Amino acid sequence: MKNTFRALRYPHYRTFWTGMLVAQVGSWMQSTAQSFLVYQLTGSALRTSLVMFCFTLPALFFSLPGGVIADRYERRRTVVVTQSALMTSAAVLAALTLAGIVEVWHILALAFANGIIMAIDIPSRQAMLPGLVAPEDLSNAIALNAALFNGSRIIGPALAGVIYRAAGPGWCFLLYALSLLAVIVPLARMRLPTRPGDLPVGVITQILDGLAYVRSHDAVRALIALLAAVATFGFAWVVVMPAFTVQVLRRGAVENGYLFAASGVGSTFGALLVASLRRIPRPGLLIAGSAALTGVMVIALGLTRVLPAALAVIAVMGFCLTCYMSSTNSTVQALVEDRYRGRVMSLYNLALTGSGPLGSLFAGWLADARSVPSSLAVNGALVLVLAALVYALAPALRRLDRAWVRLAAGRAAGARSPAAAARGPGS
Repeated sequence: MKNTFRALRYPHYRTFWTGMLVAQVGSWMQSTAQSFLVYQLTGSALRTSLVMFCFTLPALFFSLPGGVIADRYERRRTVVVTQSALMTSAAVLAALTLAGIVEVWHILALAFANGIIMAIDIPSRQAMLPGLVAPEDLSNAIALNAALFNGSRIIGPALAGVIYRAAGPGWCFLLYALSLLAVIVPLARMRLPTRPGDLPVGVITQILDGLAYVRSHDAVRALIALLAAVATFGFAWVVVMPAFTVQVLRRGAVENGYLFAASGVGSTFGALLVASLRRIPRPGLLIAGSAALTGVMVIALGLTRVLPAALAVIAVMGFCLTCYMSSTNSTVQALVEDRYRGRVMSLYNLALTGSGPLGSLFAGWLADARSVPSSLAVNGALVLVLAALVYALAPALRRLDRAWVRLAAGRAAGARSPAAAARGPGS
């Protein structure tokens, strides 16, 4: 257990992690209340999916410039600015809702603005981590971040459901705005070692340089491709959850929150499992296998018709999905050079978030055109098939596994590291 939380012994990381825990509880409160509010206003799964569409669309256009910002400017200061912008957006949404004048287009416009902010925030926040912990504890810090993200999902959605029914969605949005102070204030006071910036070349040149780096790195390219597939189809359950709760389970806002919380329970166990590992075992197989199991559980969710079964299935799905996400993030971060880290993580964010517009609209359209269970079944099957294809067609992932086996068997003396082996001849 002590090994699981070893990154928390670093004061700066511990302060950052604690503040993000508070803010993520607020974030889950806002996202849960927001999607249920739109479903109540429209009664349509497709229109509810527009919230995710608007939030993820900016990643297509701003993720790569966001990576350049992360590599060019001080990452801590950038995160302070982006988190402050998110607080302003949440305060505006809270004011509109509490005043009783909120409309769907207000929610969509603010979701789009938040997407722009996050396209800059995510690569800077991810690339900041190596400056907070020692290199040997980076994987643990990434996994603890995933535990934070998913552990907050246990509290945030359930709390949102209770507050939504008792006081209305406006209070969920206001509490999120206030929770961001837990990140902004400590980061603004934190002093980290300065990092030399890149040469003053143009943004386009830096973007192309980052793309060329990923293109030459076989394993990173395969991992980002699989991430795009999982993000497109593996998060269909998030988009259709309000419709699933109402149409399939015949429940309301509180049960909708419980379902998200159940996912958080499973996800937290998955993140803590990865955090307990010193090194990701057989990373290629683990990543592809956990992605495939996520697809299986999305299909299984579509087959459930009662709340207890849905809670159990979604908890297992959360476990598999977070094992996949944490392992992928840790492996990518271990493989890349620091001078490219921001740009690589911006591509990571592009794959994760930029695939959302297509995936959310597809899931919502299929739920309205056919049924919510049909949408879950099709999306889960696509995740399962694509995970198997990527592993079968990506020899770099199998090289990564073979390198791990050599190290684990004690035959790695004088051999290349898994990171070097995975790069292949092109790197």
